[in-house]
Amino acid sequence: MEKIQNTVQAIVFMLTITLLISCKNENTAIETSRPNILIAIMDDATYEHMGIYGCDWIKTPNFDRVAKEGLLFSRTYTPNAKCAPSRSIILTGRNSWQLEEAANHWAYFPTKFKTYAEVLGDNGYHVGYTDKGWAPGVAKFDNGSERFLVGKPYNEKRTDPPGDFISTNDYAANFSDFLNDNKVNSPFCFWFGSREPHRAYDKGIGIQQGGKKLEEITDIDSFMDSL
Repeated sequence: MEKIQNTVQAIVFMLTITLLISCKNENTAIETSRPNILIAIMDDATYEHMGIYGCDWIKTPNFDRVAKEGLLFSRTYTPNAKCAPSRSIILTGRNSWQLEEAANHWAYFPTKFKTYAEVLGDNGYHVGYTDKGWAPGVAKFDNGSERFLVGKPYNEKRTDPPGDFISTNDYAANFSDFLNDNKVNSPFCFWFGSREPHRAYDKGIGIQQGGKKLEEITDIDSFMDSL
């Protein structure tokens, strides 16, 4: 099971990192020497359920486009297949054995370790995130004030999802708020922390809302063979 989680989470995390090199307004000149950065993370998604990897019963056109126009990894692994530790690794570039308490689930993130988002913020980047950033755990400065490891949160806008257990966060609207908050047109770094597909099971939603049919699923996860 550990091998399964390592493969799935690492490939998903690594594949969904996208660089937005060009993002300019016709009437506004913005800095182009440093790229805008968008990091998109799906929570507990399985690489075998992406179209680019051969899945034909789940449609992932945007993911597939990023993969086709960028890089698609097939041999990528995470050294720690848990929510908070794996995110600590991404944010610091350190292995889990180098992160002390931050290598745990429901951890206290040591103040001695600085994240890339904090470094970018200190160097002129407009930094923020929506929904699930670094979690679960506690991140505070030495004085006890709250520390935002992936930047300022943008979670005000809500939406009405098609299922009971899908996040009500309006990801796109909150990203727009983030962009509109960039008053001086600085290069930006935004963390899109989707909570899907890690959610409670809503029986029948795929058939009722997605138009799926059971007979479309011709192959249960090959991972089942290793259980």
